[in-house]
Amino acid sequence: MDLLFVGINGYVIAISKGDGREVWRTKLKSGSITVVSSDHSRIYAAASGHLFCLDKATGKQIWTNSLKGLGYGTCIIDVGNHAASVSGVVASNVAATAAASTAATAAAIAASGTASAGDGG
Repeated sequence: MDLLFVGINGYVIAISKGDGREVWRTKLKSGSITVVSSDHSRIYAAASGHLFCLDKATGKQIWTNSLKGLGYGTCIIDVGNHAASVSGVVASNVAATAAASTAATAAAIAASGTASAGDGG
């Protein structure tokens, strides 16, 4: 099922992208800010200074971490592999652009025969 995950007011809610109906709802801890991220089978949510791991299909809590000593600030969750298919293409384009720029700079320095303090010379 194609789901959208919403974090709001201490809840994580799974919504069907096809028809907008609520598939499941899980109460975390009290708190108004609930940050949500996901990977292939799990949802990761932060609320009230705790990190939660939920089953993507059911919303059932798998584990929790109190993030002891870190307080109740805003949390950003990066699951890493979730965007790997996009970032791989972007990273290769960035690397190619950087390599071309470096080669052009090196060629310009070699042609002029000098380097200034600003370019490491």
